[in-house]
Amino acid sequence: MSDLDAPLVSVVMPCLNEEQAIGACIEKIQRTLAAAGVSGEIIVCDNGSTDRSVAIATSLGARVVHEPARGYGRAYQTGFASARGQYLVMGDADDTYDFTTIPRFLAALREDGYDFVTGSRYLDGGHRNIAALHRWFGNPAITTVLNTLFGTRYTDVYCGYRAFSREAYDRIRPVSPGMEYNLELAINAGLAGLRTTEIPIVLAPRKGASKLRTFRDGWRSLRMMLVYSPNKVFFVPGTVLLATGLLLHVIVLLGLLRFDGRPAAGVTAVFATIFSVIGFQIVSLGLHAKTYSWSRRFDRDNEVLASFYRRFKLEGGLVLGAALTLAGIAILGAIVVQWLRSDMLPLPHPEWVSFGATLVILGCSTVFSSLFISAMSMGRPEDRT
Repeated sequence: MSDLDAPLVSVVMPCLNEEQAIGACIEKIQRTLAAAGVSGEIIVCDNGSTDRSVAIATSLGARVVHEPARGYGRAYQTGFASARGQYLVMGDADDTYDFTTIPRFLAALREDGYDFVTGSRYLDGGHRNIAALHRWFGNPAITTVLNTLFGTRYTDVYCGYRAFSREAYDRIRPVSPGMEYNLELAINAGLAGLRTTEIPIVLAPRKGASKLRTFRDGWRSLRMMLVYSPNKVFFVPGTVLLATGLLLHVIVLLGLLRFDGRPAAGVTAVFATIFSVIGFQIVSLGLHAKTYSWSRRFDRDNEVLASFYRRFKLEGGLVLGAALTLAGIAILGAIVVQWLRSDMLPLPHPEWVSFGATLVILGCSTVFSSLFISAMSMGRPEDRT
C-alpha cells in the first residue's frame, strides 16, 4: 500500500480468547470511524487464541496478525509493526473501553498538537469497574511511584486506551513483553519530551476472563521502573552511603569521634565498612543500570555517561582495584603481625581492621566491576552503525 492509500488511523487490539467481546469492539470501531469520516483499519493481533476470536475478527473485516509468543507487550509490538496508519490507537479487546471516543483522541493529536494521548479512568470517576485492589491500591501506588521517579503527572499510568502518532511511537520504542508495556509507553513518552495529555474515560465491565496477574505484573512493573531510573534508585542513595562510610572511617581513624570521653573504635568502624561497601555496590549497580538505560532508552545522548566511557580504560580500573586491594592487605598484614607479637591480646586499634577490610572489598569489587563495565562499553550506541 502506498502512502497515499494508507489509512489515517490504525486501531490495534491484542487478543487472547476474547470471543465474547471482540465482535462488539470491531463493530463499534467501524461505526465510529464511518460516522467521523475517518479512514482507518482495525488490526487484531492474536496471541494464541483457542476460541473463535480469530474467526469472528476475520469475518467482520479486521486484519488479523499473529504473535505466537505470549505477552501483552509482544502482541502490541507485532500489531503496531504491521499498522499502516499515520495515527495509532491502542485498546483492549474486552469491550471495557468506549471506542466511540476515538475522535476525541484524534482531535487532541491533530488539532491540539499533542503527541501522546492517554485515557484516564480516575479523572471523572470512570474507575468504578476496576477491581477494588487495583482501584484503590495497585494502580494509584504504581502511578505515584512512576510520577515520583520520572517527574510526570499522570493520573492513570495503567490505562490501556491510548493514541499517538507514528512518529511518536517510533521515538518511544517500547520493548517490554508483558503488562508493563503500558508503563514503558508512559515513561518513554515523558523521557522523549513528547507533549502528553489525558482524556477522561469510563471503564465498562469486562467481558471474559482477565489476563492480569496482580502480583506478578505488579512486580514486573516496579522492576522496570527501577531499571529506568538509575539516578534516584541507585546513584543518590549509593553515593550518600559510600560518602558516609568513608567519612566515618576518617573520623574514627583520626580519633575525632568520642563517646563518654572514649574514642570510637571497632564497632563504629564496622558500621563505616558496612556503609562504604553497600554504597559502592549500589553505585556500581547504578552504573550498570545506567548503561543499560543509555543503550536501550532515551539516555542515548547522555554526555556525562558518554564522557565516562571515553575516559574509562579497563587497565585503569584494574590498577585502581589492585592498589586498593594491596593497600588493604598491607594494613591487615601489619595488624596480624602485631596481634601475633602481642600473644593474641585484644588489639589497641581495631578500627584499622575494618578500614583494611573495606579497602580489600572495594578493591576486589573495582576489579570485577571494571571488567563488567568494559564488556558493556564495547557495545555502546556511539560505536554502532
